[in-house]
Amino acid sequence: MYPIASNEADRLKALRDLEILDAEAEPHFDAICRTATALFGMPISYVSLIAEDRQHFMARCGLDLDGTAREGAFCNYAILSDAVFVVEDAEEDSRFSRSPLVVGPPHVRFYAGAPLIASAGHRVGILCVLDTKPRRFSADDRARLQDLASVVSAQLSLHRAKAKLREREAHYRLLAENSSDMVIWATLDTVRRYVSPASRTLLGYEADDLIGTRPMDHVHPADAEAYGRLLNDLCEARVTQAVSTQRYRRKDGSWIWVEVNFNVTYEADGERPSGYVAAARDITARKEAEFQIAHMARHDALTDLANRTLFRERLVQELSMSQRRSASFAVLCLDLDRFKSVNDTLGHQAGDALLRAVATRLRGLVRAEDTVARIGGDEFMIIQTGPVVGSSIRNLAQRLIEVVAQPIDLDGTRVSVGVSVGVAMAPQDGADPDVLCRHADIALFRAKDAGRNTFRLYEAGMDFGSGSATDFRRVGDVPAA
Repeated sequence: MYPIASNEADRLKALRDLEILDAEAEPHFDAICRTATALFGMPISYVSLIAEDRQHFMARCGLDLDGTAREGAFCNYAILSDAVFVVEDAEEDSRFSRSPLVVGPPHVRFYAGAPLIASAGHRVGILCVLDTKPRRFSADDRARLQDLASVVSAQLSLHRAKAKLREREAHYRLLAENSSDMVIWATLDTVRRYVSPASRTLLGYEADDLIGTRPMDHVHPADAEAYGRLLNDLCEARVTQAVSTQRYRRKDGSWIWVEVNFNVTYEADGERPSGYVAAARDITARKEAEFQIAHMARHDALTDLANRTLFRERLVQELSMSQRRSASFAVLCLDLDRFKSVNDTLGHQAGDALLRAVATRLRGLVRAEDTVARIGGDEFMIIQTGPVVGSSIRNLAQRLIEVVAQPIDLDGTRVSVGVSVGVAMAPQDGADPDVLCRHADIALFRAKDAGRNTFRLYEAGMDFGSGSATDFRRVGDVPAA
C-alpha cells in the first residue's frame, strides 16, 4: 500500500479545485520540462499531478507515458515531502528496485522530484528529472529544481485564475446589470451609448459619466495604435468578433489591464452592422502573474540577476548586433575567491546575503545596456556591449576586482572576498556563444592560476591548466553528456 499524507483529503480537494486534470495541455509545462532536461543534463523530465490512485503526466520530455499507477511510484513518495526528494540509485533502494520503470524501460536509476504547491499550500504534484544511471544531486541542483517547480506552481495558480474567469464570463453575459464586467454598447462611430454599473468598480466612473465617450479616450498611449486598428476593423465589419487586451486609465489616473470581448451587433434586418457590444474585465492580476512568470523564467531567484537562459539570449543578440555594426564587445567570466570559507563559517544564509551584495555591486559598475548574470553558485558573467577596446575592458575588470574586495557587513560581521576575472572579446576570440564563453572561462582559470583576485584576457594558445575541470558547456542549451 502506498503511503498516505495526513492531509490527503485536503490535498486531493486542492488538486480538484485546480480543474486541470482534464484540461488541455499547457505549453508552459512542456517548456519547463525541456528546460529541466537541459539544465541538469538528464534524459527525462515530467510534471506529475498526484491523484487518488494514479499520477497524471501533464507534461513530459523523454518519456512516452501519460501516467502510471500511484502505488510504488517515485512521485508518490516525493509528494509527502516539502523538500526535493532524491533517489540517487533506484536499484539500491528497496522501495523502487522492483518498480516497472526501473526493471523495464526506461530503466530509471536516478530520480529527483520537487513538490508543486497549490495556492492553498497543498502539494498537488511533482516536477521531476530522471536518469538511466545513478548520480549525485548537489544542494545547488536541488535549489535549481525547486526554483523551476515554483514556476510550475505559479502557472497552476494562473490556470486556476483563468478557469475562474471563464466560469464567471458565462454568467456575466446573462445579466449585464449584475455583471462584474463592464458591458458596453457602442454605435459604429465607437461612441458609447450604454455602459453597465460595473464601470464604477472597473474605472471609477459612474455609468452615466461614460455615455457619449469613446474607448480611445481612456486607452494607454502605447496601446492606442493597435487598439484603434481593431476598432476600425470592427466598425467596418471586417471582423465580427474580437478579444483585445490593453491598459485603460481610471478616474484616479492609475492604469489597469483590461480584456475586452467584442461582438458586432446588427440592425433588425440582420444584415447591416449597427455597432458592437463589449464586455470589459480587469485582468491586472493575471497580467502581473504572467509578467512574474516571464521574469522568473529568465532571472536568478536569489539575486534577481539574469540567469543562464537570459544571458544566452542576450549573448546571441549581441553577437548578431556586433556583426551588423562591425564592433567588438566583451564577455567576462567571474568567480568569487574565498566565498566557500564565508559560506562554511557563517552559514548559507550569510552566503546568500553575500551573493546578493556582490550582485548589487556588479550591477552598479556596468551600464544599463550591459548584462550581469549569475550562472550558478558564486559564478557570474557579464556582457559589456560594444564597441569596447582593450583599455576599457581592463579598466572594468580592475574596477570589478577593487569593488568586490571592499568589506561587506553581514549582520554585524564584516567579511571580504575577492574575485577572479576572465575576459574574451568578440569577434576576435570567438563568434559563437559557446566558443566565446569557453575562452572567457579559460582566461578565468588562468587568472586563478596566477594567484586569484586578478584578471586575464584570453589569448590564443592558452591551455586549460592543470586540474581545471570546468564544464565549458554550462552556458549552452544542453550540458555535456
